[in-house]
Amino acid sequence: MWQAALAIGQHFDRLNSSHRLFDITGSFGNPGQLGGFLAISIIATICMWSRFLKCRYAACFFIPAAIQGYALVLSDSRAGWLSALCGAIALWILKRRKTRLNRNRLILLFVTLIIVIGGLYKYKPQSADGRLLVWRVTADMIADKPILGHGIGGFNKYYMYYQADYFTEHPESAYSQYSDNIAYPYNEFLHVLADQGIIGLVLILGLLVAVLKTPANNNEYKAAIIGYIVFAQFSYPSYVPGLLVLFPILIASIQSKPSVVSIPRCIHWGSVVFSIILFVYVGMEYSFRKECRETIPQLFSANPSKAAHARQFAEDHYHRLSGYPRMADVYGQYVYAEGDPKRAMIVLKDLERIVPTSELYCDLGDLYKAAGDRDQALACYRTAYAMIPRRLTPVYKLFETYRDSGDTISAREQALKALSVPVRTEGTRTLWIKAEMKRYLAATN
Repeated sequence: MWQAALAIGQHFDRLNSSHRLFDITGSFGNPGQLGGFLAISIIATICMWSRFLKCRYAACFFIPAAIQGYALVLSDSRAGWLSALCGAIALWILKRRKTRLNRNRLILLFVTLIIVIGGLYKYKPQSADGRLLVWRVTADMIADKPILGHGIGGFNKYYMYYQADYFTEHPESAYSQYSDNIAYPYNEFLHVLADQGIIGLVLILGLLVAVLKTPANNNEYKAAIIGYIVFAQFSYPSYVPGLLVLFPILIASIQSKPSVVSIPRCIHWGSVVFSIILFVYVGMEYSFRKECRETIPQLFSANPSKAAHARQFAEDHYHRLSGYPRMADVYGQYVYAEGDPKRAMIVLKDLERIVPTSELYCDLGDLYKAAGDRDQALACYRTAYAMIPRRLTPVYKLFETYRDSGDTISAREQALKALSVPVRTEGTRTLWIKAEMKRYLAATN
């Protein structure tokens, strides 16, 4: 209800969102995360409602469900909408478990889901095609290491290299117009496969099967778990603490058959101590992560004291930042902008192993170019272009390098390529670059 109230307040311009591009985010980073949270919450509210249908005050559950539903619509999250729909259908089936569903109803249900999914795809086709690209490239990652995966955090470390390889092998791919720096796999099962391989996926599926196979009596909350699973197929709840924490909570809501297990006292107290230590550790990490999110962006603050505090914080916790790739990337951009080539080279080379991006390789190329290493600079610019073929900056930097070294043939080739790059939004810089390319081609014709 609190998240719904935040979303509605943001819709009516009474509150500010957490994102500079989206007006409605609740307390989350973007509308998709808010939509997933609200979808699970709505299903849980309906589950409570279904339990108390015979109570005289059961109708009171309609009010919070309706308010949350309105906020879910405002979030404009397709994954959230589909999650809520599938969770509601699952709850309906659970409630009718004693009534056999005939074939016609099942067919109608299946056709309805297909129509809804098709409609959601047509609603935002570019976003959907972008996810298809991510899944296609992630499949290549999985194919390389199917059993053990690439290790925890492997997706962030290696995905952009695989995307570069994909576009190198398929230069005419229609997916190039949807390419971007990717931080999330947009499918948690693919994420597990990429990081932990088939072994990790089997463990996760075993847990889910064990939970969903429990008797249906008083276990309506299985519908919320199904909604969570559906949302996880199109989003990244494991990257968002507020969504990740829902997973163990929902599993804990399932009532299994009571059983008596004899546990030695030493194991009992050992597990208690371990749980306390783990709880304190997770709390400290969450607190540090929150401080990172609040402090690191202030590196670019116009307030000198805030910028100085953020710089000192980043330097004191530099090695810990490697566990938070997005924040480490912001620090890398700051160090590069500061103009200290030696320090920037060290930091960017570290980031290359943590969170490689097209912009990172452009910056590395600039550092190598300033140091007189033309071959390394060209290699970095080519990697940056292969990662995101629709970006104009890497092509322009290749053009500049060839032009400055007197390689007219290669410079003309890059100029022609730049003019053919499909740019989504042509801003002032894009128009200026293309005008310079045209002047160069005319002068060297």
